[in-house]
Amino acid sequence: MDFIQKGFVGKNKSWMYLLTMVLIFIAIQLASIPLAIAAFFEVNGDMDAFMKGAASSFMDIGMNSNLFLFLMIFTFMIGIFALYLCVRFIHKKKFISIITSREKVDWSRIVYAFMLWGIISVVALFVGMYLSPEEYIWNFKPVPFFTLVFVSFVFLPFQTSSEELIFRGYLMQGFGLASIKKSFGFYLIYLVICVFLYVSINTYFGTIGMVNILLISSFGIVLYFLRDYKIIEKLTKTNFSKTQHKLLNRSFTPLLITSVTFGLLHGMNPEVEKLGYILMVFYIGTGLFYGITTLMDEGTELALGLHAANNIVAAFLVTTDWAVFRTDALYVDTSEASVGADMFIGVFVLYPILLWLFSKKYGWTNWKHKLFGKVAFPIIDKELIHKEY
Repeated sequence: MDFIQKGFVGKNKSWMYLLTMVLIFIAIQLASIPLAIAAFFEVNGDMDAFMKGAASSFMDIGMNSNLFLFLMIFTFMIGIFALYLCVRFIHKKKFISIITSREKVDWSRIVYAFMLWGIISVVALFVGMYLSPEEYIWNFKPVPFFTLVFVSFVFLPFQTSSEELIFRGYLMQGFGLASIKKSFGFYLIYLVICVFLYVSINTYFGTIGMVNILLISSFGIVLYFLRDYKIIEKLTKTNFSKTQHKLLNRSFTPLLITSVTFGLLHGMNPEVEKLGYILMVFYIGTGLFYGITTLMDEGTELALGLHAANNIVAAFLVTTDWAVFRTDALYVDTSEASVGADMFIGVFVLYPILLWLFSKKYGWTNWKHKLFGKVAFPIIDKELIHKEY
């Protein structure tokens, strides 16, 4: 079985995926309570200051950056724990099934990817310092820095791993399985319409709790109406349905959906507010890079190492006053926020080179099938899996 087919094992009803994502969201929200309490005490109960911090970053109200980083990571630790429980007890799967298609996790792959990207990141930093030394300020403070190093290496991998296992693991397999159903294309179109309406209404009227509740409720009511009157079922019998099913029942469907979603969720980072949505090229491109790596390597190990190295280096080597990671790093980048050619070089040049390097090291073959091939039931225990699914 390839990596997506690994998802067929266990229980895979649509409502299970929806329930899992809702439970993970609730778990993360509950896990953010310690962060909110710490921020509340930081401002001595001043609600105006507290709300200002909640709207931007609690570091803006003077919270210790290492404490903020740990409490932020804590929410992801609880999130990955919730994912584990849902995979084990709702889907009745082994947790390793969303990590890799191998018998056990290949830690050597994680270490290799971590070291490779770590070296590239450090070299890129020093090249930048050599070209523009006036933009970097030495910021070494022994106690805060070594605390940061400890938090980064011990806890930050929980944050990166939770993102990878949710997007490149759980959802990659989930959307792959869903693409087999003839109704998938219509539900996907409905989801895109709902997201578009949701974002448009929130942009125009502002984020209002009651409006969001009414919007989500109305989307659910309409979906129930479509299912109850079997409207989507009738649509699946049309020629259009056959065409879209043939197009979407491919590996690139979960790859594209998870990569775009991964990028859009990072749109909430402060960098996007500073630099604009051109950064989506980087975020979505990075999602595609991690996703292609996962599909070709039949597991998330390389993506886990790459993502961990990226965030850890970003945390303790260099910081800015406008990035998502504002830490007691070794250097402070004082340059004006801007989108440079390095972003496009990274996405369109460096990522392809790394994919080529990985393909040579790990003997990747059959690119066309793994990235664009039809998603099909595994041959082993096909009857049993089909019945369960």
